[in-house]
Amino acid sequence: MPNKMPNRQPKPKSKLNTMAPKYKQRRRMVVGVGVAAILAVGAIAIGKLWSGNSTKLDTSNGVSLLPQDTLLSVSISTDLERWQQFSEFGIPTSRGVFEQQLAKFQTDFLTAYGYDYLRDIQPWVGKQITLGYLDNPAASANKSPSGVIPNRQTIAILPIADRGAAQKAVEQHQTPIDANFVESNHKGVAIREYKRKAGTMAIAIVDNFVAIATDRASLHRVIDTQQGGKSLLAVPGYTKALSAIEISRPFAQVYVNIPVATAVAAANSPETLAADKLAQAQIQQGIAANATLETEGIAWKGISWLKPNPKQKLVVENQGRDFAANLPVDTLVMVSGGNLQRLWQDYVRSTDTNNPLAPVKPADVVKNLDSITGLDLESEILNWSKGAFGVAIVPKPAKIDTEIGAGLVLMQQASDRSVAEKAFAKLDKTMGQKQAFKIAKAKLNGQDVTNWTSPLNGIAATHGWLDRNLAFITLGAPVAGSIVPQPQQRLAENALFQQSIRSNLNPHNGQFFIDIDRTINAGNLPLPYLSPEVKAGFQAMRSLGVTSAILDESSNRFDLFVALKKVPGVAKLPAAPKVIKSSPKPSKSPSVAPKTAPSSNRS
Repeated sequence: MPNKMPNRQPKPKSKLNTMAPKYKQRRRMVVGVGVAAILAVGAIAIGKLWSGNSTKLDTSNGVSLLPQDTLLSVSISTDLERWQQFSEFGIPTSRGVFEQQLAKFQTDFLTAYGYDYLRDIQPWVGKQITLGYLDNPAASANKSPSGVIPNRQTIAILPIADRGAAQKAVEQHQTPIDANFVESNHKGVAIREYKRKAGTMAIAIVDNFVAIATDRASLHRVIDTQQGGKSLLAVPGYTKALSAIEISRPFAQVYVNIPVATAVAAANSPETLAADKLAQAQIQQGIAANATLETEGIAWKGISWLKPNPKQKLVVENQGRDFAANLPVDTLVMVSGGNLQRLWQDYVRSTDTNNPLAPVKPADVVKNLDSITGLDLESEILNWSKGAFGVAIVPKPAKIDTEIGAGLVLMQQASDRSVAEKAFAKLDKTMGQKQAFKIAKAKLNGQDVTNWTSPLNGIAATHGWLDRNLAFITLGAPVAGSIVPQPQQRLAENALFQQSIRSNLNPHNGQFFIDIDRTINAGNLPLPYLSPEVKAGFQAMRSLGVTSAILDESSNRFDLFVALKKVPGVAKLPAAPKVIKSSPKPSKSPSVAPKTAPSSNRS
């Protein structure tokens, strides 16, 4: 049975996207605008977010063998007790997917070539394994019609804790009967290569590590790096950034090389990206994060940083507001930021007008907003939006009879209230004349508000002021009564929210919270198709929370927590299938050129 959490909110009885046929067009517009706002703000915020007794996971040595242009590196603890703790998370479906993926990785990377992790590697391996993923130019040039790059070059760096056992595992390894064995030498390092129809495995002892790669060329790059080539440690800002997120007992560490990742994405985009646009999209240098296993989930401490001497520097401005105090306890999703005007300006500069990599094109946002509301984003909204902002999805009150299950809440701290009121007055006029809403002044729980009433039942909008300079507007289900003048019970009191948003970043520049169980898992968000594996991953989660803060002109810190479900029983590392092997001592060749092992070595 899943562990129970206090203050668990019930699932809303009706779904966000439930619509009667005769109301379909108007409700689609309201819900579409709401979802677009959430996704746009979320995408922009994420883009900005990414613009003694200590037993540290020491990955400096492992990553020192990975080339500087490595696309992605992942360092993982080899502590079996902590893997047991990790495997306790999830539900039967997600755990089954996890076990399948674990088995597939072992089969494709180890078992197919006669290796088993528990038998052949675990006895001698050190505290962590580092995986590196390199761009494969050949695969990029032959991308699939879907734009997915099929063959990423993979490298595994395994630290040696018992050299004798490691040498035995490598040098006395028995070749599978269906594999061709080839031995070569690169710069004095012996390489053993096993070739099968399904793929290749190359393995070598490099300094105090065993390096395994999916092709010999990648292993050559590891050796070149170890013998003086530039490694990940030479990435500008890498060492400083990693020191800023140092934690005790990390379970994993992840690093993404943004310039390389952006170049790969551009190369596989259906649209051509000009060189100047690509350079503009590559102002960020990297993203890194350390993960810690906790009782109820996984905590990530992360950082993103810019390239040296960027043309566009970060403004150290952390003025995020505690919007959880303005939202009801059963809020489904919340996104907040510190300065909407600056966020938009930074986003426009970083994406430009014709950047196919932009999740939301600025020109489309401006055009659609003007089409629906008649307001110019720059001159009539952002000119008074220099303060904190918040966007949320709130379930409709149980007593409200409407088929729309939730409402969208937008809050903006006005830097000039008089200018904001002029914008709202124009908005009222446009929505009344263009969208056929009935506009009326009213009182709500003693507060002055303006209501928009649609000819179609169930659709409503309300706007007003929560305090002297905090404007709000609600769309969709009538949820204004849940926040005006203040919630009876606040989101800040929700135990799941407290568990997900518990960062020490104070002051901060923004937060994100989503109750995954009551949104994605309950089918209450109109999301695109999710694969069974992705669905299983979400089903294992309860919530996700992120807090971010700008450290200096070039770096941004973030804390992320994923609350996970727990079910009794432990996922186990899959046992290796039986492999028919040949002689335990394949012949060696002193030649630099590879040669095929003699057939007499095969049984």
